[in-house]
Amino acid sequence: MVIALVHLPHGLGAFLPGTALAMGSAALFGVGAVLQHHAATSTAAGGALRFREMLRHPTWVVGQLSTSSGSGLQVAALALAPVAIVQPLLAASLLVALALRTARSRCWPTGGELLGAVLTAGGLAVFLIAARPAPGAPGHLPRPLAVIAAAVLGLAVVALSTRLRRGALGALACGIAAGLAAGIAAVLISSALKILSDHGLVRAVTGPELWAAIVMAIAAQIGAQQAFSRGALTWSLPALTVLDPLAAIPAARFLLGERLEPGHAAVWLPAGLVAAVGVVLLAHSVEHCRRPFGGGRRAGSSLEARPGGSPTRG
Repeated sequence: MVIALVHLPHGLGAFLPGTALAMGSAALFGVGAVLQHHAATSTAAGGALRFREMLRHPTWVVGQLSTSSGSGLQVAALALAPVAIVQPLLAASLLVALALRTARSRCWPTGGELLGAVLTAGGLAVFLIAARPAPGAPGHLPRPLAVIAAAVLGLAVVALSTRLRRGALGALACGIAAGLAAGIAAVLISSALKILSDHGLVRAVTGPELWAAIVMAIAAQIGAQQAFSRGALTWSLPALTVLDPLAAIPAARFLLGERLEPGHAAVWLPAGLVAAVGVVLLAHSVEHCRRPFGGGRRAGSSLEARPGGSPTRG
């Protein structure tokens, strides 16, 4: 019996179109996250979201359009590049969101925020270059039971997290749940696109992958909205951002057979840890302006909370 070995492309250089689309998606996600957080915190009461009010909130609508456009670019990127490239690149949305928040508050970022941004961006860059992500074998498709199990797990985590009240813990937990759901959704979307390409529309529509991906994408959106309404963006968005690739990469390995360069693990593993440290620094950044610039608020004024801890309309 003759075994044919198929050469599969590796790394960012082999997937430049998908990489570019993923970076555009990250920018749109960052803008959408800041706008939706601003709208959600101004319409939340007692931990519950008033969706009718948000639908009448122009900021929320624009944020939702930005997020939806980012999702479209993400799907296109997943059709052109492995999950292990697309999902980590979406972490750049955190940097975009922080830059937008800095401009909106007219306040210079703190040293901790700058260090966190450098560590996050640098760690992700080294990780992607050293890990050289590659797609799975052409015939590798997930088992239906594994797809259903992944979707049930994601739904359960989101449902449990939404039972928490407002505050840092609620924002962090909902952000983690939303990131987990988003990572699983990305893998299922990639799986559905692979089935569509290899087996046609009928198989893609009748299989569980597409429908499970839609359910998980909705769950991730609900989890993100709940996270943004429960507390500061500096808690919810970093948690969502880092859990997305942390969930997506092993899920892609298990369901799609994608892999990272094992011989370079001594480089990309520490790089991933450096990026995680950067996210932690960003997550614990202060919410009070210490260094306002021209026309900004006075030092010590709150950026995201008014007296009593309830969010402002910004």
